[in-house]
Amino acid sequence: MGFTLIELVTVIVIVAILVSLAVPSYRNHMLRIHRTEAISALFDLAACQERVFAIQGRYDTTSCIPESLEHYRLRIEPAHATQSLVYSAWADPTGSQVSDQCGSLGLDQTGLRQASGQTSNINKCWNGR
Repeated sequence: MGFTLIELVTVIVIVAILVSLAVPSYRNHMLRIHRTEAISALFDLAACQERVFAIQGRYDTTSCIPESLEHYRLRIEPAHATQSLVYSAWADPTGSQVSDQCGSLGLDQTGLRQASGQTSNINKCWNGR
């Protein structure tokens, strides 16, 4: 019970087509997962800043900065301000995440969500949050 060359080539072509359809979908899924991790880190940072504000009456952008994530670098503006009435936290993509169309994700003290990328759909970038 052997296989002909035509049968083998047909199976290889079918597998190649399936892989070519699956890889981009998987890539987009991974970009979304990494973006969700960055959003979670931004919400954690914002919650910490609100706790500082409740205690001190001012935001302290020198505290509450978590370590950067594997696919994002976190930063807060104004940098090094211990007595600020405003802040803006950002998650900048690094490595393979740079190709994400949402770009950098931002969150400020009012809860305003931002995305610096090419897409105009903030809700899509913030995963519907």
